Amino acid sequence: MKRSSLIRLTLVLVISCAVIADADGQQSSPSAITSAIHAPPRTFAQVVKQYFSQWDKNSDGKLTPDEINAAVANPAFHDEAAAAIAAVKLVLRSGKYDLPPITQDYLVSSPLHEPAITNAPAKSQVLSAPPQKSDRPPVFQRPYRSALARLRKTSRDIFAESPPALAACHQGQLGDCYFVSVVGAMVDRDPAAVKALFTPNSDGSTTVAFGKECSVKIAPLTDAEIGISSTAGTNGLWLTVLENAYGKIRGEAQATNQQDEPDTDAIAHGGKPGAVINLLDGHQAIAYVLNDEHRRSPQFAAKLRQNLDAAQREHRLMEATTPADTQLPPGINSKHAYAILGYDGDTDMVRVWNPHGNNFTPKGPDSLQHGYATKAGQFDIPLNDLLGIYSRVIIESQTLISH
Repeated sequence: MKRSSLIRLTLVLVISCAVIADADGQQSSPSAITSAIHAPPRTFAQVVKQYFSQWDKNSDGKLTPDEINAAVANPAFHDEAAAAIAAVKLVLRSGKYDLPPITQDYLVSSPLHEPAITNAPAKSQVLSAPPQKSDRPPVFQRPYRSALARLRKTSRDIFAESPPALAACHQGQLGDCYFVSVVGAMVDRDPAAVKALFTPNSDGSTTVAFGKECSVKIAPLTDAEIGISSTAGTNGLWLTVLENAYGKIRGEAQATNQQDEPDTDAIAHGGKPGAVINLLDGHQAIAYVLNDEHRRSPQFAAKLRQNLDAAQREHRLMEATTPADTQLPPGINSKHAYAILGYDGDTDMVRVWNPHGNNFTPKGPDSLQHGYATKAGQFDIPLNDLLGIYSRVIIESQTLISH
C-alpha cells in the first residue's frame, strides 16, 4: 500500500474510533468537536446557558468561589466551556466589582461590550491608583473571548519549539508582571537554562526546579487554567507551567506563615521582582530607589551606570518598576515591572522589555513626551529618561541566598 494511502486510512480509523466526553458524561463526536472549534465562537451567554448547571455542583442556582475554582481545575471542561468559566474567575479575582449572587440569569444578562465613557482622559494621562469598585456591570464577553483565543493557539507541549523564545512570552491577566518580567530576563540571558528547569514525568505531570533545594510537581493544566495564565503561545506550555509552579510555592509559603489553607490565587496579589530573582537564581537582589534626590545626584547616576555595566558583563538579572501615582509617557504602564535586557555604556541606552509583549509607535521622536518605539515589548531608552520615569531599578547581586 502506498504511504499516502496508509496515512489517509490511519486518519480515518483514528477519527472513526475517537470520542470526547463532555463534563456531564455525554459524548460528542469528533466531527462535532472539530466543527465547534473552527466555527465562529458562541457568545459568553450562550455557553453559560449550556454549562451553568454543571458548574453549580450543589444546584442552588448560584456559583460560589469554591465552585468556580473547582470548575477551573476540572479537566472535563474544554474550549468554550473552559474559556467561559475562566472569564468568571478573572472577573471575580479582579476585585473591581461589587458582585451580586452569581446566578445564571446574572451571567447571561452581562453586556457584550463596555459602555462608552464620555469625557474620558487620554490613555497616557490616566494615573494608576489602587483598584476602585466600578459602578458598571462587568463585561464577561471580553475575558471570555481573550481566554478562548489564548487556549486555542497555545501548544499543549511543554516546549513546542526549542529553546524558549522571549518574543513568544506574554503576561496574562494574573497581574504578575513582577514574575513574568524576571522570567523574560532569564530567557533572554540563557534560554537553555530555563528549559533545564523542567522535568516531564511519566504520569503527564511536570516537575519544576527552583534552584537546588526547591521543586514542585504540576499536574497537567486544564483548558481554563491555560486561558487565565501567561502564555508562550505556539512556543509551548512552559511559561504557563512555570507560572503555576511559582504560584503554588508562594501560596504554600504564605499558608505556612499564616497557618491557613494555601491561597490558590497567591501569585495574583502582587509581588517583588527581587523575591523572584532570589528563588529562580538563588542570589540576593539589590533595589535602587529612584527618588527626586537620586535623580538630581550625578554621583548616584554614575554609580548606577557602573552597576548596570557590571551586571551586563556578568549576565546578572536586572529589573525596573514604574510608580503608581505619576503621569508617565505614552506606552509606559504605571505600577508595572519591566525586565532590563541590556545596557550600552557607549550610548547610555538601556534595552527594556515589557512582559505584555506589546507593540507601540510614538506620535513623534522617541522621548519623554511621545514615548518609545516598542516591538514585542522591547524598546531602548536613555538612562536619564529611565531615571525620570521609573521608581526602582533592581539588580541581581553575586551574593548567594543563605538557607
